[in-house]
Amino acid sequence: MIKKIIGLIFIISSIHLNFAQNLQEGQKRWKADQKLTVEDFRIKISDEHNDAVYSQFMISHMISGFDFMKRNFNQKIENIFLGNASWIDTTKVDNIQKQIDFQQVQFDLAEIHARKFRKRALENKGQIAKGFDIINQISNEIMAEFSESRLELVNETESGQNIEKLTEWKEKILIELKELDEFSYENKKRIKTNK
Repeated sequence: MIKKIIGLIFIISSIHLNFAQNLQEGQKRWKADQKLTVEDFRIKISDEHNDAVYSQFMISHMISGFDFMKRNFNQKIENIFLGNASWIDTTKVDNIQKQIDFQQVQFDLAEIHARKFRKRALENKGQIAKGFDIINQISNEIMAEFSESRLELVNETESGQNIEKLTEWKEKILIELKELDEFSYENKKRIKTNK
């Protein structure tokens, strides 16, 4: 009987994991070697009242009750670019690639926060058995922190126009991504926490 229950849990976990890894049309999971392109932006506009390019991101989680036994949460928390909710004005061709590159910097910034989410979730995994309040709290905190960081990036770099500040941000982001490397989506190895 116990073997059947364990087998059922394994099957449900496998189905859940496969569901979490399937992206919907227009979505793109963050990867270091895959940058945003014009084609990723599904809403095409021609409007002088909006920015030439705008990106929408989602840091989501698929954590379930048995996940408190996981060795890491890297594949349970995703950083997704939402192409169906992101626009581009290709009539403003003079700096379109520069604008896309600036959106990529924002996607990279979102990845830092996704990795922080994975780290905090792992550090608090013992509380998951009591309920998902802790995960929802961490998710809300992470999204607020990401919004603040994104606004700071936009303001300090003048929407990517201040090349010197933008270069500083890119270097800072690379350093933080390296520091949080064990919390990348691709890492499936056991992660030891200080808690």
